Amino acid sequence: MLLVASFCFPANGETSGSNKETKPFLVSSASNRTPFVGQEVVLTYTLYFKEQAPKISDEVNPSLQGVWARESAPDRYMKSMPATVQGEPFRSAVIKQFRLVPVQSGKINVSGYSMMCAIEAVSSGIEELPANRFRLTAPDIVIVARPLPEPVPEGFSGAVGTFRLELLADKESLRAGESLGMKLTLTGTGNLQTLKLPDITLPESFRQNPPVIATALQKEAATTSGSITATIMACPQAEGDFHIPATKMVVFNPDSRQFSTLLSKPFTIKVSAAPLPLESERAPLKSSDEKNGKLSTLFSKPAIALLLLLTGSALFLAVKRGMNRAKKLPSDNMTEPFADSEKSAGKLKQQLFALLEEAGIKSPGGLTRAELNNALQAIAIPDEARSSIPELLDSLDKILFSPTGEKESGSLEKIATEITGLLKVLKTASSSR
Repeated sequence: MLLVASFCFPANGETSGSNKETKPFLVSSASNRTPFVGQEVVLTYTLYFKEQAPKISDEVNPSLQGVWARESAPDRYMKSMPATVQGEPFRSAVIKQFRLVPVQSGKINVSGYSMMCAIEAVSSGIEELPANRFRLTAPDIVIVARPLPEPVPEGFSGAVGTFRLELLADKESLRAGESLGMKLTLTGTGNLQTLKLPDITLPESFRQNPPVIATALQKEAATTSGSITATIMACPQAEGDFHIPATKMVVFNPDSRQFSTLLSKPFTIKVSAAPLPLESERAPLKSSDEKNGKLSTLFSKPAIALLLLLTGSALFLAVKRGMNRAKKLPSDNMTEPFADSEKSAGKLKQQLFALLEEAGIKSPGGLTRAELNNALQAIAIPDEARSSIPELLDSLDKILFSPTGEKESGSLEKIATEITGLLKVLKTASSSR
């Protein structure tokens, strides 16, 4: 399946092949061609095509030497958008995206990304024509990583970006032996996925567990932003007033090209003496044991057996009712009509795929027309319904992938009505599985 996210044509992009060709082509782009070592770069591969979106398979990832790299998670359902290249209308779709962080200075050549494309020929009647298959290779892109300015301050651990640092405790006073929770949080924009948080300095009488690190990132941000938090659980062993000094962190700001030191606010923790145990807590447990012994005599073996039998019966009935509800759920969902807000080409296509999946066809969006026809035959639906499903998909693709963005008036209403008519047929196929 073609997986697509919104994209604008990059000014610094490079293309494979001539823009005058109607054959699809790839564009390579980087958010920053001259980053500092440790500064994040977003690498993007964008596909440009004409009316029909090609199917993509057999991808080969680029060679990423001298950088830390992580691929951005693709959306499940992606859409293309109109674009104009040298006066010609195209559709553009972000195919692959990586977040890179250079770990060394100098030239870094990123090359080798390629993929196999297939454009299906328009079918004539029942006969399925072969697809036009070809491999596209993205142009190389060169990133020149600049070294950090000298001298690098002592304590710098690789944080590059704009950040703020905060240290908080869940309480300011407690008794010896009680737990104390502290959170050190770094918030901002930069290489949050590769930096290291500083250690928190605690008094010697504080026992502490290793920190638990949690990262919360904004998914839609062009450059990684969000926060990284280290949670520490400590336990003071002695009473007194203990000073928690400011935690320091050295960071480099690529905009100002300067190092700076972030400082959290210091605070004081008051620890009082642990409470003495109550007299009842120090007493022997003989009387309690005697009570427990008398209580156990109330439950004879027959009573325990009866209780277990009743509990098992109740659990069996509850599980059976849950299974019956689960069996009814797919068919109930399939009979729901389409709301007006759902009548868009993209949503209608997703809903049709969902109906096919419920009827027993796995990943219908990734099948060719021939494979889809075979799968429809396998679930035993009428010939009329089998032939109408590919026609509906072709009509939706025509609306979705028209370079001019034109929509046929009234076509969505007609398609929604036809999909609704397929509900009963697909429901029958689903219930017969």
